[in-house]
Amino acid sequence: MYKKILVPIDLLEDDLNLNIIKHVEDLATLGKPEIHFFSVIPSVELFFGIEVAILPESHRNSAERASLAMRALEEVIRDVKIPSSQITCQVSIGSAKDEILDYAKTINADLIVVGSHHPSTSTYLLGSTASAIVRHAQTSVFVVR
Repeated sequence: MYKKILVPIDLLEDDLNLNIIKHVEDLATLGKPEIHFFSVIPSVELFFGIEVAILPESHRNSAERASLAMRALEEVIRDVKIPSSQITCQVSIGSAKDEILDYAKTINADLIVVGSHHPSTSTYLLGSTASAIVRHAQTSVFVVR
């Protein structure tokens, strides 16, 4: 059915991630799709703004932050019931919406499984990142609550 499934993981959303992973495990039984677990961490400038100048050097190191995020992502998916041969993990730094949509194009994903949380009326019942992905994705999007 699906050949490449992109699964953005918010490293701060443990309960939502568990729910997403249950759905992805079910989808993984439909053939043998590649499952791309993907996490985006904000750039220091995006996250801290002008305060970045006062951060210790170790907090500004993007490679170190990406490495820590990769370890956290691997921990989130540690018990996933999908053969490791089907799994790829990737971390990126930047805007979640932009990085997810760019990575979906890069891998030619035919499905994005995204979690939605903290909806507000301004985002019409979806979280802002999920809403943006649904609006701008060039492939199917499965939204998990």
